Amino acid sequence: MNLLYEELPAVYEYGGKQYEIRTDFRDWIRFELLFTDLDVPMRDKKAALLRIIFPVVPPDPNLWEFILWFYQCGKESRGAKSDSKSVKAKKQAAVYSFEYDDGYIYAAFMDVYGIDITALDYLHWWKFKSLFRGLHDCKFTDIMGYRAEEITKKTPDYRKTFLQDMKKLYALPRSLSEQQKIDELKRIKEQYKT
Repeated sequence: MNLLYEELPAVYEYGGKQYEIRTDFRDWIRFELLFTDLDVPMRDKKAALLRIIFPVVPPDPNLWEFILWFYQCGKESRGAKSDSKSVKAKKQAAVYSFEYDDGYIYAAFMDVYGIDITALDYLHWWKFKSLFRGLHDCKFTDIMGYRAEEITKKTPDYRKTFLQDMKKLYALPRSLSEQQKIDELKRIKEQYKT
């Protein structure tokens, strides 16, 4: 699917019926936060993830394929192959968090695009992610760069010291406590009841 000339998806078709998809970036940020939380088993969060995205959940047994496709903005995952590079990529630490970097992300959208994303009534997830990927030359992209840059034997000592300081300063905090996660799951289930 091409963002530039095709209509962005807003429904899911199954069994001759159309099911509305929540496509606003805020819903998909909530989805990503829960989906990528490795401390909560998938079996415990699957129903909440579905409720975040669908007002009425389609009974399609292959629904997760569509959800992942939509989450990836209609593109196949670059890490889909099981080569050594994709295995290494999966082990790398996160370079951003919508939960903890919210202020930096807000400032980046204001700085780079002049967009107050909190004032938007609606922005499709795919458009948001395109803008997010295009962020450049701002504090937030500097921070992501510090988090992502590897320190190797070839890294000069002055750079190692600087990167260690930056990685420590901008380290992403550990996730919520188990009880907070349970409370958040309950809140999501209540918020997205139909």
